[in-house]
Amino acid sequence: MKLEALHKEWEADSVLPDELELAIRNVPFLHGKWWRIYTTERATYIALKQEYNQLRRDKFEWYLGRLDDAVREARGWPPQHLRIVRQEVEQYLTSDTELVPLAGRIDVMELKLKFIEDVIKSINNRGYLIKTTVEWLRFSNGS
Repeated sequence: MKLEALHKEWEADSVLPDELELAIRNVPFLHGKWWRIYTTERATYIALKQEYNQLRRDKFEWYLGRLDDAVREARGWPPQHLRIVRQEVEQYLTSDTELVPLAGRIDVMELKLKFIEDVIKSINNRGYLIKTTVEWLRFSNGS
């Protein structure tokens, strides 16, 4: 799910209806809904991290010229003719054309997960918000 879609979904879910009883009943549904979204996104994040770590290790070995030829050919990489020392590999890895986009996707996933975690915290605090709203309504009506 895209970050913008998550924002729109939360905009709709974050509104407290005028009928507070409905809002109280809706808390478990919202909690379940957002935990489902979180676990799905978290699974995608874990898969991306695993893919990134495997690719990074293969790239590390490739830049040093030590990658197994079968793995290199399976990845479609040409033989490495550069003479790169171990201390310079990090510089190549941080600008690698295959690693950079994958790292960017991981960064976006981390942002989405943080957003969803905050949404879940907000849902968990909804009972307190409703209680405070009821107290305010009583106060403002002179009760």
